[in-house]
Amino acid sequence: MPYAINNNIRVFYEVTGEGRPLVLLHANPCSNRMWLYQIATFSQWFRVITPDMRAYGRSDKPTTPYPFCELVDDVLAVCETENVKSGILAGASMGSKIAFQLLAENSGIFDASVHIGGNALRGKSYDDRIKGYESVGYKVRSYRETHLTELFALDFIKTDLGKYLISMLLNDSENLSGRAIAQLFRSFDNVDLLDKISKLDKPTLILNGEFDSSLPGAQNTIKFIPKSKHVIIKNAGHLCALEKPDLVNAAIKTFFCENNILPHIF
Repeated sequence: MPYAINNNIRVFYEVTGEGRPLVLLHANPCSNRMWLYQIATFSQWFRVITPDMRAYGRSDKPTTPYPFCELVDDVLAVCETENVKSGILAGASMGSKIAFQLLAENSGIFDASVHIGGNALRGKSYDDRIKGYESVGYKVRSYRETHLTELFALDFIKTDLGKYLISMLLNDSENLSGRAIAQLFRSFDNVDLLDKISKLDKPTLILNGEFDSSLPGAQNTIKFIPKSKHVIIKNAGHLCALEKPDLVNAAIKTFFCENNILPHIF
C-alpha cells in the first residue's frame, strides 16, 4: 500500500488510472472514499491520486497540535512520492482550503483547480465540532453520522442511496480517533486565505450545492479569483459530489474542455 511521509506522519493514498495527474483532497469527516464517483469517471483519462488526509482512513492520526501548513505539506509529500510535476488539483470543503493554500504557495505544480463546497474565507468557528469530536474519544461513529447528515440535502439522506452512502462513509469509524479529528479542525479553525487567492492566475472552478452552507463564502471567494467560474448544483448540499455526481462530473468535464485541459473527452 502506498504511503508518503511528512514529518514522520504517514499519508496513505491510492492511484487509479493513467495519464495526467488529478489529485483529489477529501472533505471532513470523510476519507478518500468520498471520491468514488469521480474516480470511476476521471480515471478514464487521468491518473487519479486520492490521499486520505491525516486523521482519516489509513493515514496516521496525530492527536497533538500542528499548524495548517502541515496539511499542505502532506499533499506535497504525496505529489513528490508520485513524481507529480504538473496536473490538476481538486478539493472538497477542507480539501478545498488546503488546495487554495497549496496553489498560492506552489503555483507551478498545478495548471488548474476544482473546489467543491469550498471557499477561501474563515468560516464559522469550529469550536462546537472540536468539542464534539474530543468528547467522543474512539467512539466516533454516532457523532460522525450526525455531522455527515448535516452535509447533505435533507431529502437526500432519506433516500436508500443517501442511507447507503452515509453507511459507506462511516464504515471505518471504529479506526478513528475523535481527538485526532478535533486536532484537524483546530489546525484550520482560524485560516483565512482571502489575501492569497487574488494572486491565483490559473483556471479555477468552484462548485456548491444549492443548500450548501458554504455557498455565501464561495460567492464571495469567486470575486477575488481572476480566472474563475462558479457553478451551483441544484437540490444538493455541501457534499454535492456524492449527491449529484452526474451533474458535478459534467460541470468538471465542461470546465476541462473550456480550458483545453482535456478537450477530447466529449
